[in-house]
Amino acid sequence: MAYVFTLFVILVIGYVIYRIYKKNSSSSNRYTPYDDITMGNKIDVKRDGPIEDTKHIIQYDEKVENDKTV
Repeated sequence: MAYVFTLFVILVIGYVIYRIYKKNSSSSNRYTPYDDITMGNKIDVKRDGPIEDTKHIIQYDEKVENDKTV
């Protein structure tokens, strides 16, 4: 029984290593992002947001000497 358990553990470790290797292998040259879109895979898009909250920042306003609006 110990031999069966040892063989099972070795097979599981081998399978995990195989899956890690397959996951890290590079994709073929024929791959395009369009393939993900047509297959319905979720695309991870990182969008650059503003560093600061821009809703509460007063924009720069240059005053003119002859400005009569103030």
